[in-house]
Amino acid sequence: MAFQSATLRSHDLPQNVQSTFALDLLTQIATDLSGDDFSQSMARIFDEAIPASIYRALQKRLIAGEIENPAILIGEGDYLADYDNRERVIRIHSSVIENVVHNVRTTEFLNILLHEFGHHLDNVLRHDFSEHLADESMPLSEDAPGEEGARFSFWMAWQGKFDSIYIRIATLQRQEHNQAQDITVNWETAHKTIITRYDAGLGNTEHYHSHPDREAFEAGDGDDHHMTHLEIEEVLARSSFSQSERKAVYFGNWLRDYSQLLDPKIVRSVDMPKNFPDVLSREALTKIVDILSIKRFGELRQRAPNLFTVTPELLGVYRPSEHIDNPKNTDSHELDPATRDPDFEPVVLQGDPLLEVDYQTSMKRYIERSVDFMERELRTTLNEQHSHTGLRAFGSALHVLEDFFAHSNFVELALIKNGYSDVLPWTSPADCKAGLPLVTGMFGSTDVLASLAGPLGKILFSLEDVTYMPLKPGDRSPREQILLILLQEHHNPRYLQIFEEFLSARDAWIDLPFAAFLQRCAAYLQGAAAVPGNAVGIVMKDVLMLFGENVDEWQTRYGQDPHDNGSTDPTHSQLAKDHAEHPLHLLAASLAAHAVRDVGDAMVEYWAGNADADPIAVARSYFKHPQDTEWQDERVETWAAENPREVRRSTSKTELFEINRQLAMTGSNALEQMRRDSIAYLNFMRGEFLDKDSPLWALINLTPGGGGLKTLLLLLGIIK
Repeated sequence: MAFQSATLRSHDLPQNVQSTFALDLLTQIATDLSGDDFSQSMARIFDEAIPASIYRALQKRLIAGEIENPAILIGEGDYLADYDNRERVIRIHSSVIENVVHNVRTTEFLNILLHEFGHHLDNVLRHDFSEHLADESMPLSEDAPGEEGARFSFWMAWQGKFDSIYIRIATLQRQEHNQAQDITVNWETAHKTIITRYDAGLGNTEHYHSHPDREAFEAGDGDDHHMTHLEIEEVLARSSFSQSERKAVYFGNWLRDYSQLLDPKIVRSVDMPKNFPDVLSREALTKIVDILSIKRFGELRQRAPNLFTVTPELLGVYRPSEHIDNPKNTDSHELDPATRDPDFEPVVLQGDPLLEVDYQTSMKRYIERSVDFMERELRTTLNEQHSHTGLRAFGSALHVLEDFFAHSNFVELALIKNGYSDVLPWTSPADCKAGLPLVTGMFGSTDVLASLAGPLGKILFSLEDVTYMPLKPGDRSPREQILLILLQEHHNPRYLQIFEEFLSARDAWIDLPFAAFLQRCAAYLQGAAAVPGNAVGIVMKDVLMLFGENVDEWQTRYGQDPHDNGSTDPTHSQLAKDHAEHPLHLLAASLAAHAVRDVGDAMVEYWAGNADADPIAVARSYFKHPQDTEWQDERVETWAAENPREVRRSTSKTELFEINRQLAMTGSNALEQMRRDSIAYLNFMRGEFLDKDSPLWALINLTPGGGGLKTLLLLLGIIK
């Protein structure tokens, strides 16, 4: 999976975040700029429909110290951060705070502070300056067009000037120890990173938020997620793709990402006996992905449910050629994947011609398979044009193009070509024209564990729907849907039968008053009849076993050094520039965004009837060794000149192997987080739900309606 954010989590976090950085910097800028310059800048960021008189009044209030700073809260949720227009508070995900406590991803934290303050300022402009509107003027719209938070962050990064290299942007406080920790960033590096990301089109999309009063900052999916094929494809907006078209394109890209979950090691063939958790049916895995898609593509599914439901045909299975992965298998006794499902590609072992380096192209031969797959998807787009099928195929094709930069050593070789010869290429020399070949990494089971563990853990162990009340018989929460799928895969049918009996009984209570409904549900949360908790426990024990076995198998491989052992077959984690911790992350994302926009422009030209437009030729032209192409040279040289520290980091084996080790450990981290969450959730479901002093109720109080629910249950005597 490409360009996503890596997060760590801990239970020892600060309680308070204090930052006036964005307000202080804006006040300084407002003091330095003329009235006209300030008003024009604000209009470009927020809305030219807002009268200049309001922007001039804003400038005066800033200088007078009359603009209020929003409070900052730490919490959980689906976004790294958001701003609540009604409550006027910024909420930042605990994983972000955990990172900055350890001085990790502080630039992202700075970007969040600026971005969300931009949303706050937009809210203030539209609601606190009504006296500056003419009586006959139209009311202001509730929100700025597009993503004003990203525009504001970019402008602040461009305008900010400081005498010191390191600047303090926030203070974290732990009340129990009366401790304070200042968070600082290197402004020279940080402001360039924010500007570069914006120029590349990364993070400029307006994210849909399920809460009507909130506006989100999202790194990507993940979801984490959330970084980011999605962000890269937002550059298609500059190629005249509408927002709905871009979402349909991303759906195709997202499907390719999640097809990796259907690994031949865990897919059960139709004639195999049930043996959960070692293997699951292709149908079960596809249904789980479909549930995961609902939150991401809910709006599209409502408009066209038959087109945006995940099916086995749309999702497919993991095929290395669809992800430009090195297909080499190091186990000579590996089973034939076709015995599990005919859609899997054959095993590729040492000595297979696909693993050879082509002398003329200086690239691994298997890469051509991926280019052929991309071409087939692009031909579908040419034929189907703006239809959902055509746009989905376009996203599938772009997935390969984007992964070429994220998962190969193209960026490293491009830097070496431009004189940075100490950059590590992650391959040994080979018999080819360029000397150092262009290669991609071998993909392992644990490379998708974090991406699956995160969303699956959120659904199975969320505290937001412990008292889920269906609207009609047959309604099931996402947690219940996944439990049903997994219990259907269990060899003991009794577990499924017991859980279905509980759900059927609950269906009969739907017409009861809410209080009576809760009382009936509470009866199931006591003693041996704790059906929902027991169902989670049965599934979770086996899921943890499955994840643990895969993590142990893959971690033995991350430490081998392709620079020393003569290999041209690095692992995925050694080459992947997906995560922001990698020094070449932004350069890879920037080059990918350029290529995507180029192909997008060609596709629009073709659809418009330009007979000379050839999107396939444009896309294929990017799959070359840097020695055989020049389009990237100026961009690479400019980036390297502006980011000498990141170039130095990319020459350090010590640092890069530590990053690789951390990436290889993501499976273990995800596994441990799932284990902790499962214990907490099961304790809650098996008794702590009935205890008002349970620490889990403190978390529920942070969820929408959580405090009201606890009060109601206390009044009813359900909890004591």
